[in-house]
Amino acid sequence: MNPFTYIKNAFRHFSHRMAEKRQQKILNEKIFCDVNRFIKKECPKMAAISGYRKKVGQAIALAAAHIDELMGQIPGPIDLNPDQWADQPVLHSMFTGPHEILTTLKSSPHLIRFFKSTGNDTAVALLAADFREKTVFGVEKSNDIIRRDVPKKAVYFENQNIYAPAATVDACRFRIKHLALIALCRQVTQSTSGLEEWKKELQNQQHLLEFKLGTQKFNDPDPSADESVIEAKQVLGEIKAKIHSINSQVNATPDHLARIIQAFETAGTNLVLEQTPLKLDRLGFRLNAESTEPAFEFTVAGFRFGKNEKMAGIWVQISRDFLKSPASGKSH
Repeated sequence: MNPFTYIKNAFRHFSHRMAEKRQQKILNEKIFCDVNRFIKKECPKMAAISGYRKKVGQAIALAAAHIDELMGQIPGPIDLNPDQWADQPVLHSMFTGPHEILTTLKSSPHLIRFFKSTGNDTAVALLAADFREKTVFGVEKSNDIIRRDVPKKAVYFENQNIYAPAATVDACRFRIKHLALIALCRQVTQSTSGLEEWKKELQNQQHLLEFKLGTQKFNDPDPSADESVIEAKQVLGEIKAKIHSINSQVNATPDHLARIIQAFETAGTNLVLEQTPLKLDRLGFRLNAESTEPAFEFTVAGFRFGKNEKMAGIWVQISRDFLKSPASGKSH
């Protein structure tokens, strides 16, 4: 390779990397703006805290990197095609039949909105479902010997849904990352929404007690001798202490910001994903890896968010045409 060609290729590679970094910076900024908008809506005074943008931006970047790493483990995309139900192991195992695939597609508002707003003929999305495992006792035949009450692990899927439809896998990954970050943030804001309601209730009790004490003082020249007044003052003091405690936990304080940042920085403990290889017989029972029985073999991404039940996910490609065809069979 002559020096001119080498320099030309090196420059092209450098330009490509710079373009990727610029694009990533734009995407990161968009994610920050979206998450920031959510935080400001739920916690209006949060942005006034010193160092807010820098601290939140760094924490979001850490969480986003973790989510990117997890999404790289999601298998697919495969065609979410009702006509392939009998031949595609993962579709055969996740759905009871072609009719359930069609019903899932046609009942997805996100998918309908995507096709309507873009006019695209295809979409890429995350197909996710609740992942269930149940131990049952059945019959097993081994070397012409029939064994009864053999424990078997039944695997089945429920509540299939389409998430974040987009034109490309990369665009879908970006939308899923956005949803995951908002969900992490929502965990914290929802945990304090109940405190806000409790605070309002306590404030109402405070105002009522202060009004009663004021009336008692006006009518009684020596209210301090009244035991009910003494008790009311004690209750009022306790209410004020509780309100002060709540104020230290809700959205206008550095402590609350610290909890939001911690939610992002510890995304690895709140959002867990691992590839889950499955080998199932035609009834949906797990088979050993060495089993020679006819089986459906496939891999899904098994993931869990917080304390929620385990879910299974896979990237899918969806044709617009399937939303036009009439759904048949039982509803999902």
